[in-house]
Amino acid sequence: MDIVGKWFCKSPNNYQRNTSDMSQYEFESNNEGEWEENGDVAWNEADWQKFLRNADKEVSKFISAYNKVIEDPERLDAAAAIMGWHREDWSSLDEELNEEEIKQLRPIEMEELKQMDPYTIHRHPIYISSSGLYAYLRNSWEHFMRNNSNQPASHLAWSYCASLADGERHSLLAANCLDLGDYLLAVCHFKKAHAALNESLRLNRLFTHQSEKVLNKYQSESNIRLHDLREIWLRVMHDCRK
Repeated sequence: MDIVGKWFCKSPNNYQRNTSDMSQYEFESNNEGEWEENGDVAWNEADWQKFLRNADKEVSKFISAYNKVIEDPERLDAAAAIMGWHREDWSSLDEELNEEEIKQLRPIEMEELKQMDPYTIHRHPIYISSSGLYAYLRNSWEHFMRNNSNQPASHLAWSYCASLADGERHSLLAANCLDLGDYLLAVCHFKKAHAALNESLRLNRLFTHQSEKVLNKYQSESNIRLHDLREIWLRVMHDCRK
């Protein structure tokens, strides 16, 4: 499987999730005394606010990485490498740990556990990449229209924005399904996202601008990102159906 097929197709175990992921919820166990002594593992509201700020930084980091390699024909793979999503110990959907890898597993010390961020959907590559590319598409369109004397009809602008919102929503729902192991449900959401993306491509061609140069640059840049979103989804759908 190619590198993008790996980093866009993770099941929960492939993210090396550990007991810290659910530690704040799973206080009922056979060893109640241990949890009582370490109840401070749970996060408060301020901790989660900081976590969300860091999640936003990851999305910004992806946008920067992607833009840095935009001229590379293999830009998705290159951006994945910059993000650190190419690690060899991350496996595909169908791979499982072998006996040797199982032997190398070790229990996590409590101090190490406390220092780890919990796992949430915000850390999923599909969430990060989709959020980043759609954020670029929205901001690019807003900038394009801000200095455009050829303002579009209201229904066209609304329909385009709605198609972007639908595509992003279904891609994020698909990421959640991947995370839960519901791979065929993820395929269904990706197909809905794909339909919305096709509508975005169609509508985006209807906008005009007083400068032909600005129009061509805008459409070229936005189409590249829309087609890369499609490429990501198609690769993931292919692996989900295996």
